[in-house]
Amino acid sequence: MDRSVRIAVVGPVDERLVGDLRQLPLQPEVRPMPTLLGDGEALLRYQPDLLLIAFGPRPDEDVGAARLLQRMWPALGVVVVARPDQELAAAPVARRLNARVLLYPDAPGHVAATIEQVLQGSDRPRPELFVDLAHGLADEINNPLMFASGHLQLLRAALDPQRDRDRRDQVDAALAGLDRIHTSVERLRRLSQAADGPRRREPVDVAQLIAEAIAARTPGTPTATIALPHGAQVVNGDREQLQLAMAAMVRFADELAGLDTDCHLSLQQEGHALRLRLVARGQGLAGWRLPQTFEPFYPQRALRGQSHGLGLFLLQTVILGHKGQATARRTPDGALQFDFLLPS
Repeated sequence: MDRSVRIAVVGPVDERLVGDLRQLPLQPEVRPMPTLLGDGEALLRYQPDLLLIAFGPRPDEDVGAARLLQRMWPALGVVVVARPDQELAAAPVARRLNARVLLYPDAPGHVAATIEQVLQGSDRPRPELFVDLAHGLADEINNPLMFASGHLQLLRAALDPQRDRDRRDQVDAALAGLDRIHTSVERLRRLSQAADGPRRREPVDVAQLIAEAIAARTPGTPTATIALPHGAQVVNGDREQLQLAMAAMVRFADELAGLDTDCHLSLQQEGHALRLRLVARGQGLAGWRLPQTFEPFYPQRALRGQSHGLGLFLLQTVILGHKGQATARRTPDGALQFDFLLPS
């Protein structure tokens, strides 16, 4: 979509929502309207891409009007806005409209994620469900992992370095395996933390973090081309989270390059945001399903097991947690284009 996304916000929504929408890095055009029926003519002239609507206690008339708009504009995305304590009441109304529910206020990045999913026609669950699963898995695995690791360390300490050398080697191999599991658990834990936004903020040079990720590449593997601007590219954010995100971005770009694709990653300033753009072209991406792009482990399925699976979801989670945007689309020539914008 070459022009700005048009969003109509209808009904008694929290007044902060309109401001949050306008502050998104892609700067959509946002128009608030008091009622769906009373502002029908203005809505028809505006022709929004997205309709965000908060229903009153008797939603039937507005639901009928929204369904009429959907028949007139099949591409219109509809989002039902509700407070967190209204989630159960909003769910059946959303089902009648085949719409998503946007709980507001909610976790950082939820607004941007919902808008992107509706524009892409994605039917995946809300991102926080994946985050909750990641957090739960980390907790579920960590306790028995620490128990097993502690016992193996005690066993190793009790073995004689000379007489029990073979057994010590076996225990060392087991401990190394547990250490790899621990690394995966920490990745899950950091992902769940990133969904809550930055834990601390400081000036962070994103270009330097990408350069560090480039330097950490495994020698001899296919790599994407990467263009970085001269000078520092600074955002105010969580250094640890952004470091994980940039490492995941470079790793994902290299994984795409490994499919014999033409893959290029660039960083540049765009308005009041830093834009990280990845463009990939190649036959190996013909079957990529845009609505599933940011699902955990979808890249692993799409890239036939070459991807770590969580990297792209981690990247999206960090970007959204920093009140940025993550988008994926196909260009007119069929290339995949991923854009990640961080407010600068």
